Amino acid sequence: MTRARRGVGLGTPWQMLRIGQAARRGRAGSTTRFVALLFATAALCLAFTSLVAVYAGYAGTEERTATRSPQRVAGGHGTALARYLLKQDTLGDARGYTVVYVEPLSSAVGPPPGLDSWPSPGEAVLSPALLQAGAHERIADRYGKLAGTIGPEGLASPSERFAYVRPAHSMRGMAEARPIRGFGAAAEWGNGDFTNQRPIWNLLLTVCGFLLLPAAACVVLAARMGADERDRRTALVTALGALPAHRRLIVLGEAAIPVILGAVVGSVPAAVGCLIDVPVPFAHFTLYAPDLRAYALWLVGAAVLPLVVTLAAVTVLHHHRRSAAATRPRASRATLSRIACWACPLFLLTASYGPGLAPSPALRVLSQAVGTLGGFATLPSLIAAACTAAGSALAGLSRRWAGPSALISGRWMAASSATTARLVCSVVIAIGLTGEAQLWMSRMAEPVRQATAVHQVVGDSLLTVTSPKRITPQFTTSLPKQAVLLSLDEGKGTTRLTGTCPDLTVLHLPCHSGTVTPVTQTDERLRYALGDGTDITTTVTPHAPARTSDTALLLSRNGAALDVSEIKRTANRTLAPGTSVSALGTGWISGGKVLSDQSGWLLFFGLLGTSVLAVGFALNTQAEFLRQGRAAAPVAVLCGRRTIFFGLSGWSLLAPILISGAIGVFVYSWLAGPLVADGYASTSSTLMLAGLGVSSVLGLLLWGCGGTSAARIASRWRPNGD
Repeated sequence: MTRARRGVGLGTPWQMLRIGQAARRGRAGSTTRFVALLFATAALCLAFTSLVAVYAGYAGTEERTATRSPQRVAGGHGTALARYLLKQDTLGDARGYTVVYVEPLSSAVGPPPGLDSWPSPGEAVLSPALLQAGAHERIADRYGKLAGTIGPEGLASPSERFAYVRPAHSMRGMAEARPIRGFGAAAEWGNGDFTNQRPIWNLLLTVCGFLLLPAAACVVLAARMGADERDRRTALVTALGALPAHRRLIVLGEAAIPVILGAVVGSVPAAVGCLIDVPVPFAHFTLYAPDLRAYALWLVGAAVLPLVVTLAAVTVLHHHRRSAAATRPRASRATLSRIACWACPLFLLTASYGPGLAPSPALRVLSQAVGTLGGFATLPSLIAAACTAAGSALAGLSRRWAGPSALISGRWMAASSATTARLVCSVVIAIGLTGEAQLWMSRMAEPVRQATAVHQVVGDSLLTVTSPKRITPQFTTSLPKQAVLLSLDEGKGTTRLTGTCPDLTVLHLPCHSGTVTPVTQTDERLRYALGDGTDITTTVTPHAPARTSDTALLLSRNGAALDVSEIKRTANRTLAPGTSVSALGTGWISGGKVLSDQSGWLLFFGLLGTSVLAVGFALNTQAEFLRQGRAAAPVAVLCGRRTIFFGLSGWSLLAPILISGAIGVFVYSWLAGPLVADGYASTSSTLMLAGLGVSSVLGLLLWGCGGTSAARIASRWRPNGD
């Protein structure tokens, strides 16, 4: 007996692994656990490789930004070898990009990274992304003759919009043009996309919270799936003399193949990212393939680690239960569940009405956050109680108007309400969290909407021109005939506009110098540009107001849109380097685009994480359904048809998921109340429809797979005295 307990006759470790594989193939419902383990490992692998990709992307972006940053000459120390001027410009979509005006003063200084040689005077070198985005605006010749494109080693990312311009005329005497010694300094003079990026820890926490935690939850669910049958198998092999090491090998043999396949599937995105540049949805960022290749060993480790973690979880979470004959009482959670059921509505009411009653902005945000998190935390208990009541009601009503499938499903739902509650809560929380991310994104984009509303009223019929060296006659004479040019000088109490008499008259301004006119009595476009409370002083000149100011307003005579791209092209040829031509509100819209791109990371990983969580809980619920469905196999014999299992699947899987989609949309709309009430956020009907659509598709898939699997199990059932 002692020799048997030491494992004599139980075979080699390889045989233990083969026993585990055979147990997986011969067990009912093994396909669901196979898919669950594969999916959980793939999700965990995706989370780990995403962390490496974030670090690699940040490191590569920072390194390339530093190599192109200028080495400035300060305090008279060193010799200036070039002049450097950094400006921002926009395209028609109001998304900003960086323009660097650079002029070499000596042959000793090399060109910036990404350029093979210095462009000639009047030439420009643009990034491929900028050329593609501005093709419809003829961006290629906006700053002069196109001399080529910037190489990837000179860009923060392949999606960056960046331009180097060598002015046709010298920048000597321009205070804005800084003297530099070359390129390759620390990112003290940040430029390009890197200046708009959030700290790396911010994005790493986003990946951990929205993707890594849901993936870990899926690993735990997959590891414990089908535990009852494994417990009976463990009791059998233990009775035969198996040691804990033998039991672990059997468990590993059962889970090895799906876990390995999951690690392979999960590493595919990282492998693709090492071969080609991958654009990230919602964030307007493209991951540079060489950045990932530089961290190839880290990616290999990130692909192997999920395999180890999942196998360890499968082994550790496989509990060998001793005899159930113990009489020790167990603690009940009924009291906590009842408290949570009552607390959930209170939390939701706090999230909805608390911000309106809070006396300060900090307390408003705190009440919104506490109410939302508390509502999501206590929601499972409330839904579990609702599932118990709904199951009992369904079973009672099915005696009169429904068949045996509704009766069995109602009884199962009432007895296993926690399983159904987990499925419903996963979908509800997925929609709710995604909705919260969308609401905060829309809240941050509110200034953009306000600026866009102003821009829609005025359009491109009003432009602001700002030049470092004042407006030149060449620029004024090259303007289209429908354009009105007014020199702008803003004072403390009044704003002085200078122009010709016909131009002033067109805008309802008096043709007399020194006359003060309230802006409310002028052209409506001036009210948007200068503000309602502004008084205007006019100055009449016989010719176009050249050299009178460095800022001017450019308006169309009939209110039609001006050709902004052509005027920008003209300004870059006739005015000093660094001249800005922009439509009203473009600066606000451009800044809002930056916030939108930053919050796009939150939406991207939020959608990934919530999808992972919903699928993981759905697979867990299907496994529980199949476990309970095996007990209902004799019903098919009594009914004479196996289609009853599709009815069971419809009531147990499809109906809860469809209802959970509707509940998720309701919770999203409810929590959106305080954010929408003050006018700084808006709900998304697209998100509501997407939540309902995804939950419906997921429910239909589970309904089909669950009904088919249960019918297949029933077809193999034979009476054996049970």
